Amino acid sequence: MRYISIAVMFLGTLYAKGTLANTVINNVAKINYTLGGIDNNITSNTSSFVVDKVVDIVIVWQDNAPVEVGASEHDKVLKFNLTNLGNFTDDINLTYEHNSTSDFVPLNPIIHIDSNGNGTYDPGVDAVLTDINLSSDANTTLFIVSDIPSDANISNISRDDIKAASNTSATAGADRPNQVDTVVRKGTDRAEGIYKVRDYFLISSKSAKIHSDDNATHTGTIITYTIDLGIGGNSAGKSITNVKLKDSIPAGTKYQAGSLRLDGANLSDPADGDAGNFDGIAVHVNVGTISGAVHKKVKFDVRVQ
Repeated sequence: MRYISIAVMFLGTLYAKGTLANTVINNVAKINYTLGGIDNNITSNTSSFVVDKVVDIVIVWQDNAPVEVGASEHDKVLKFNLTNLGNFTDDINLTYEHNSTSDFVPLNPIIHIDSNGNGTYDPGVDAVLTDINLSSDANTTLFIVSDIPSDANISNISRDDIKAASNTSATAGADRPNQVDTVVRKGTDRAEGIYKVRDYFLISSKSAKIHSDDNATHTGTIITYTIDLGIGGNSAGKSITNVKLKDSIPAGTKYQAGSLRLDGANLSDPADGDAGNFDGIAVHVNVGTISGAVHKKVKFDVRVQ
């Protein structure tokens, strides 16, 4: 009786995330057998092939929902992730594209790369990018940074894309086992991000009350200025944070020391622990957060010189 067992050996380096292009894969078969009661073995010739390049790029929009913006706002950011699923360092071209079905067109759209890798757009740090050499299985964060036009209306939408395209082309013809060919799985991909104009916005109204026995304005007349701040549009359940007010004292008047107030509470003139101060030129008030239908009022007095 003759028994034959076959073991196949692959010689070469394999990678957990895919074998790199230009890797040589060697295949040798070892055959064990018994013949005439004697155990023997032989090995086959070596069969070799070279791993081809595989082009496979994917780009995905990363924001969980449309990015809320307001008319005339600057440096508004859409976030994307680009991944090279191929098995070689690919040269990838990046292009901004605007969807013509949008309600408005962003101004000055520019693609940036997350240069410091912190996942957040940092002006002056994250470089402008049109091409990138991305290693196999590597990924990077990209941003579209745009300004919003002044005529963008409430609830308007803008759809804005990054198109990623490999600069590597497929090899024509049949596969050549001992040469590095190129196979394109996905050579071009695009992802669309969305800007949406908020249906709420900060509103302000400034009024002046003249304190004068003769209802005239002249030297010595005290004027109380009131700045009313609130949320316009659909304010229910909405908040605007980090509201800071600066109001320069009008020429021909003098600020009245100790008159600065926020919602009726007195604020000191020096820059200390409370929310306001007067720097000799203007009053400054850290109003904080404005929510829902609640308004905030800043008041101060000046004297006509």
